[in-house]
Order: sequence, then C-alpha cells, then structure tokens
Amino acid sequence: MDQELEAILKAYDAFKLAASGVDAKRLRFLFDSRLDDVLQRWPGISRQRLEAIVERKYKQWLSAQDKPSSIPPKA
Repeated sequence: MDQELEAILKAYDAFKLAASGVDAKRLRFLFDSRLDDVLQRWPGISRQRLEAIVERKYKQWLSAQDKPSSIPPKA
C-alpha cells in the first residue's frame, strides 16, 4: 500500500474513533490537512470525490485488518 494513502487512512481512522471535543477537532484538522496536500497535487479532483475514495479505501482497509493471517502449510 502507498505510504501516503496509509497515512491518510490512519488519520481518518483516528478521527473516526475519537469521541468528541478538542482531540476530535485536532484529529479532523490533521485528516483535512492530509487531504489538502493531495488536493494541491491533484487539482482536478474535488474534495467530495477524494473523501468518497478515502471512505471506500477505509472500508477495504478495515476489512483487511480484521482478517487473520493464514497458517502456512506443513512442509
């Protein structure tokens, strides 16, 4: 996985898991700043589209996190 995408997903995850208050606002700011970095490099994409992509990738990322690794076959 691309390191930048993983950083965005981790920032999004932290924001989603934060309850509320100052910490949630700080984590949302961090997530937004990561999105702003991407939007500067890709001016043709809208913020809504980028957020939709992140949401889809986030669901895939969570699903991959939940799956246990397979047991290697016996030699």
